[in-house]
Amino acid sequence: MKKTTFLLLLLTSYFSSMAQLPPGSAAPDFTATDINGNTHTLSEYLNQGKTVILDISATWCGPCWNYHNGKALDNIYNAYGANGSNEVVVLFVEGDPSTTLADLQGTGNNTRGDWTADTSYPIIDSAAIGDLYQIGYFPTVYRICPDGIVTEIGPLTAPNIRASINTSCGTLVGLQNHAELIESVNYFCSTNGAPIAKFKNYGTNSITSGTIGLKKDGVLVATKSFTGSTTQFSTRNIPFDALDFDPEAEYTFEFQTINNAAVSASDFSVEPTELKSATNILPEITLNIYTDNYPTEMTWRIKNSTGTIVASGGPYAGSPNGGGADANTVISQSLTLGASNCYSIELLDSYGDGWSIGTLDQKGLEIVQNGETVVFIDGSNFTSTLSRPNQVTTYALSVEDPIAESFGLLPNPSNGLVTFYSKEAADILISDLQGKVVFNAKDFAANASLDLSSLQSGVYITTITTEKSTTTQKLVIK
Repeated sequence: MKKTTFLLLLLTSYFSSMAQLPPGSAAPDFTATDINGNTHTLSEYLNQGKTVILDISATWCGPCWNYHNGKALDNIYNAYGANGSNEVVVLFVEGDPSTTLADLQGTGNNTRGDWTADTSYPIIDSAAIGDLYQIGYFPTVYRICPDGIVTEIGPLTAPNIRASINTSCGTLVGLQNHAELIESVNYFCSTNGAPIAKFKNYGTNSITSGTIGLKKDGVLVATKSFTGSTTQFSTRNIPFDALDFDPEAEYTFEFQTINNAAVSASDFSVEPTELKSATNILPEITLNIYTDNYPTEMTWRIKNSTGTIVASGGPYAGSPNGGGADANTVISQSLTLGASNCYSIELLDSYGDGWSIGTLDQKGLEIVQNGETVVFIDGSNFTSTLSRPNQVTTYALSVEDPIAESFGLLPNPSNGLVTFYSKEAADILISDLQGKVVFNAKDFAANASLDLSSLQSGVYITTITTEKSTTTQKLVIK
């Protein structure tokens, strides 16, 4: 049970004196400013012939959070709102007078997470609108037709909202070939992998074919054509062929055709993506878990490249009503991962609101090595499961090939605090891509630490020389 129960009891008492607007009522007009400083007047939207969907919620409300993360209103806005055919206005209203902007942004103490993240439609912080519309509970979702008649429709799915508008407010026209590439991060165990482009169809036509391009620093490096039906509001993954990539380069996906029609450059045809290789680390790590106020709901697991769970933790000690020994604290433990493997990480929450409510500035899972954060996975903005594939690879000594595999600077990429992982001392020379030497040491001790944090972010060339041989390796400073 979350603290929502107590707050809901208080608000039920508060709302008990208020009568819900009866179906078929005239919508009370309002003018309000959203959190980005834009003004919204209901009567102006209705005079333009637009239907308005009004979601009145509270940042602490679990059902509100789940509905928000279901993206039904995002789907309607991107299909029929300003990002689409511009026939519908979607407004989110924070209706609890006790909440703050920090709660909306996920940094307050009375919130389920960041309500602004990936939210395309306007957000208004106004308890006055909640009072004006006489809401009795959160969330309350209203449909207001252009004739000014307001009807509570509840937290419907996007197809059902579309049907509700078509039945009562006039048929929506929409756009035909209208899809959005979804921003994504592709993690791989090395600097070679098959990127995946993701898109959602917001158009009235099913997408049965198309071509997507991948650009590196603005230059087209790969294309992928696809077929198969993707209906409105559905999402599809398009895997490209494997390629070598530069983790420091800027990559974008863009539609080239949809349903055999050319697509012009727009916000819906070009989307940045990140192609990242796993951080190479030593097998011995320190794991820090930053808990929220409900540690009994929190678990995590680490999987190797075959999907086998090699480490897990939680749930932690606490009260079902919040608080307890492991609440709002950092739980540390030492782990040894298997050598020469690639690992994925999952965060789980049994209640379904992520690791979101607590007093710590951050909530999530951290891998630390040599005093440096190698990986931090933010747990404050997911529902039941957060999966992060191919986060780290582990280094291993090799007796057969001591030059190629038995030494290096780790972790890599790094924030600059590294360890010279080796069986023997060596000469180390580090230069930038222009050939300028930034570090030079003779007979540098094996397994000694090296502080390169003063270097600018970028790619450096490391030359390591032993009595037997010389090898060159790339070092990435984040």
